[in-house]
Amino acid sequence: MTTVGKILVVLHLVLSVMFMAFAGAVYTAQTNWKEATKKAKDELARSKTTIGNITAERDKDLADAADKIARLTTENQKLSGQGTALSTQVAALDSENRQLRKEVDQQRDFAALTTTEAIERKKEADLQRDVNSQLFASRETLVKNRNETEDKRFSLDVQLQQVSDKYEQLLNDYKITKSFLASKKLTTDPKEMIVQTAPPPPVDGLITEVRKSDKSSQELVEISIGSDDGLVNGHKMTISNGSKYIGVVRLTMVQADKSVGTVVERAKNMTVHAGDKVSTKF
Repeated sequence: MTTVGKILVVLHLVLSVMFMAFAGAVYTAQTNWKEATKKAKDELARSKTTIGNITAERDKDLADAADKIARLTTENQKLSGQGTALSTQVAALDSENRQLRKEVDQQRDFAALTTTEAIERKKEADLQRDVNSQLFASRETLVKNRNETEDKRFSLDVQLQQVSDKYEQLLNDYKITKSFLASKKLTTDPKEMIVQTAPPPPVDGLITEVRKSDKSSQELVEISIGSDDGLVNGHKMTISNGSKYIGVVRLTMVQADKSVGTVVERAKNMTVHAGDKVSTKF
């Protein structure tokens, strides 16, 4: 073997070792990337679950506050009606009392005519005074009841204002939560939150068409299954070709017998084609 041949053999061995080291480094980097991606997805799922729980508690507080406001409003209206009725009764008693006073005065004038007549009139006047005293006592009771009713209504007005303030605060918190979710590009629809925290049904389908989005560089794919198979917006499906992993598609528009989705993950050097398999079972 010549010297040049020996040099070529040695060079071939050195290049082989270099290519093996390069392949090992690429494999290690790909493995670390997949683990990091899985960890990020797990953290996102936990965050969405927490947000769903917070949203459910907030909605329950809003419903309780609305019910309490309705209850307090009804009771307040009822007490207002009772207060009006008591005020009417007090006014009627005042009018009757003035009339009785007038009659008593008349009786006193007539009592001066004769002693006998005066005695009889005095008896009648005493009776009228007793009636008048009873009416005064009744009036005082009604006034007291009216004041108590007014105090209770005022207390209910304060409670109603407090509940209204809490209701407004809850609405404001709800708006802030929606704004925060939107800033993180997360859905604010409770139905989609439930979908994203629940696994999709185990179904398989095929990609029937692949095209680029007009407004971005994202790939849009159409698949052969839809809502009749249990799929909804937000579900993710794995794309493969035989035993080769290609990527992940997230559904954005679901119809009865077909769906459209965006490719959100794709393996290196892999391309999505019509005829590739999609599945939720991976």
